[in-house]
Amino acid sequence: MICLFENKAQCSGCTACKNICANNAIVMKADEEGFYYPIIEEASCTECGACVRVCPYSNKEFTEAAPYDQEVYAGKHKEDNVRKDSASGGAFTAISDYILGQGGLVYGAVFNEKFEVIHDKAKDKEERNRIRGSKYVQSDLDDIFLDIELNLKNGKLVLFTGTPCQNDGLKHYLVKEYDNLILCDIACHGVPSPKVWESYKNYLENKYQDTIRKVTFRSKDKGWHNSTMKVEFTKQLHQKSMQDDPYYIMFFSHLDMRPSCHECIYASYHRVTDLTIADFWGIENSVKEYGDDLGVSLLLENTVKGKEILDHIIPELQMIKSNRKDCYQPIFAAPSKCSPRRTLFWETYNTKLFVEVIQKFGKLTILQIFQKKFAVPLLKKVRLYKFVEKIYYKR
Repeated sequence: MICLFENKAQCSGCTACKNICANNAIVMKADEEGFYYPIIEEASCTECGACVRVCPYSNKEFTEAAPYDQEVYAGKHKEDNVRKDSASGGAFTAISDYILGQGGLVYGAVFNEKFEVIHDKAKDKEERNRIRGSKYVQSDLDDIFLDIELNLKNGKLVLFTGTPCQNDGLKHYLVKEYDNLILCDIACHGVPSPKVWESYKNYLENKYQDTIRKVTFRSKDKGWHNSTMKVEFTKQLHQKSMQDDPYYIMFFSHLDMRPSCHECIYASYHRVTDLTIADFWGIENSVKEYGDDLGVSLLLENTVKGKEILDHIIPELQMIKSNRKDCYQPIFAAPSKCSPRRTLFWETYNTKLFVEVIQKFGKLTILQIFQKKFAVPLLKKVRLYKFVEKIYYKR
């Protein structure tokens, strides 16, 4: 067996190569960190080169100047209950409602019955609701590209949502353009390891001696600006802020992200999709009366097709035109920087009990406490975003 890449930072695990292989010579295998990578079974490989041709890392055309004049919007769903159940302002619900209303299909990340994160499709609003909300784990795409291609060829309108690299993987896999495909990426800080998420679920169930029934990565029980990790058990509740929950602390300390995230080729305003959805952090600084604690979506209109979709959902959203200057999303400027403790984290994870990993890495350092609870909020308040970016992102 051989690998398709020279180093792991050159693979996002998008599965385009695996799905394009006519001989099923490529399998996705998890490494010691729990991230999936394509491995070629040499006996089945005919060296046709299809896998290399569809690899986004071998085809970086999008790094050239964007031909479309991108528009920036702030959006809030007109129904407050929709916003409460959404990660930001409910833009995804409005977009997917339109697609479903046209008899289309919506693909996105969901929890399966084991609370593993996978990509699945939705045919109605009830199924779509499983896709709503953030899932801070790299999702398993499995054979979803094949299913999307089949439905596109059958004339179905399809909305695909996912990280920028997943969208670009699908785009390269399909090779040709489909008028009935809408690509929508979610602004991505980086994807944590499914292996660490599995360990954390087991840790919580052992701690509470109870079974997990529901997970909400960004509960708005305490407001959009104070999102919490909310894990509901049969009889108990785990709910902690991003500054107190061990899983969040490890994630936002950049300890368990995929290596490619730290060299992300998509960390810019040049998107590879029709639409981009994110949190519109800082909206209250530019349009004070518009910001509230139920959440506001940032929408980037990246193509003519994206504009057409936004035109259709205007009745569902309260939208205002904005600009790049007013929105705070540093991931559009640079990738999340790698933690100097990343190697130590994985050495500890693979040799110690997970409770020891939590004790060592699941708490904020004194410097992080100062940065997150005092310095960063103050810098955001006075709109010195560049200094915030230097803390979390490499320049």
